[in-house]
Amino acid sequence: MFFAAGVSKVGEPLRTLASVYSYQIDVPDWVAWALAHGLPWGEILLGVALLSGVWLRVTAWCAQAVLGVFLLVTAQAWWRELPIDCGCVDLGALHPALAVLETPGGAVLRNLLLMGLCGALLWMAREQNVAVCDASRAGK
Repeated sequence: MFFAAGVSKVGEPLRTLASVYSYQIDVPDWVAWALAHGLPWGEILLGVALLSGVWLRVTAWCAQAVLGVFLLVTAQAWWRELPIDCGCVDLGALHPALAVLETPGGAVLRNLLLMGLCGALLWMAREQNVAVCDASRAGK
């Protein structure tokens, strides 16, 4: 999801900027511009790191943090009944039933599900690390 969302935003900073402003959070314009230009590349980098398994625990924690921020800003928009455009992947194009995940409430659910998957990755990485440590102790 991170990789696809980033790729969908690259080359369209004005669309991403409009998405940032749609959340109606009071941030300086330079922060909004930095997000519009940097967020796509950060999402792509995070997606590639997650897919490749590079520094899995660190990457999964970073993904959890990013998803936590996304969850908070999306939940406040849902609470305020704002017509947001998250600027994410057009899931409705994959299947009409997935279009519900593009609504503010659906985006909150989507972020919670993705946070759960990142939690599972962290648990698997921890279990793998424990197994490696146990194996190294047994070899001594």
